Amino acid sequence: MRTKSFYFAGRKVLFALVLIAVASLGSCMQTVYVPTLRPAPVYLGPHIQNISVIDRATPENDTLKALDVLTGSIPNLNREAAQRAVDGLVRTMQNSPRYTVIRTAERLTTPAVRGNWPEPLGWSEVEELAARYGSDAILVLESFDSDFIITDGATRIPSPSEGGGGEILKRRFYVEGIAGVKLGFRIYDFQNRAIADEFMFNHKSRVEIEGNILQTVAGGLTHHKKAVNDAGYHSGRIYAERISPGWVRLNREFFKKGGRNRDFKVGVRRARVHDWEGAKEAWHNSVTSRRRKTAGRSAYNLALMYEISGELDIAREWAQHSYTDYRVKKARQYVLQIERRIRNERISEQQLQQ
Repeated sequence: MRTKSFYFAGRKVLFALVLIAVASLGSCMQTVYVPTLRPAPVYLGPHIQNISVIDRATPENDTLKALDVLTGSIPNLNREAAQRAVDGLVRTMQNSPRYTVIRTAERLTTPAVRGNWPEPLGWSEVEELAARYGSDAILVLESFDSDFIITDGATRIPSPSEGGGGEILKRRFYVEGIAGVKLGFRIYDFQNRAIADEFMFNHKSRVEIEGNILQTVAGGLTHHKKAVNDAGYHSGRIYAERISPGWVRLNREFFKKGGRNRDFKVGVRRARVHDWEGAKEAWHNSVTSRRRKTAGRSAYNLALMYEISGELDIAREWAQHSYTDYRVKKARQYVLQIERRIRNERISEQQLQQ
């Protein structure tokens, strides 16, 4: 029950820290960000709570590549970027209330060629690793490969002339690099002797550097090592989000104009300083206004206040009231957003139950 209680305590804290946006969208709306727990696309089962992470991505007969400006390869880059993928994976899973993650120092090798699936680990080895680290499942980086493609070109941009006689077009060289990684993860559920998840995917990131001399820029692009490592890190985060519920921010809006009604204006000012309960009280007063515009927008804003406090069923009722009784068009879409959140929160709570 520890994980579940952490979830509800964390949700209260995050709702208290809802941030209001400085910028407004349109002339009559203002944005707030509402945190919510996003369910994981892949659910591993309630019996998996402690997960050990192991790197098995280095081929047995791996040979180091020499630095090559054309291909962008660097000795040990695959190994380093694979570790960055594990960094991103572990960091993201640690921020989720779902699992306890154990990062191990295990470095297993594989007979497979980079970028291909190896044969799964034997169950006797899986059980030995699980017992060693006290885990319910073993998450293994089974395969990892990276590349860096360099393209170059030139364009003409306006530049001040040396004589001060206006602008002239000068050639501007640039180098574009695309860092790509291909990696695969498996999760071994030793209790059921089953592979709970198996997923291989590609991830790419782009970097562009400009200069006056193409050779200088290309020579300086050896720092593309960072781009490959960054691609590895983000790919690890992507996989962690596949199996871990995580906190996300939802964009929401409230009406900041609702006629000359005093209570409505008070509600807007209170919302701007994060006094959600005070804003709710003011809009409960203005929703009784005889002016349809004021009452409808008050009902819409009340729906947001109840969503922020986590009372989603009441929030949906106020949004429905705003649309059906006062014909506030935006409220129809808001009803759908609240219903989607209700479904996701139910799934998230089920995933967190033990």
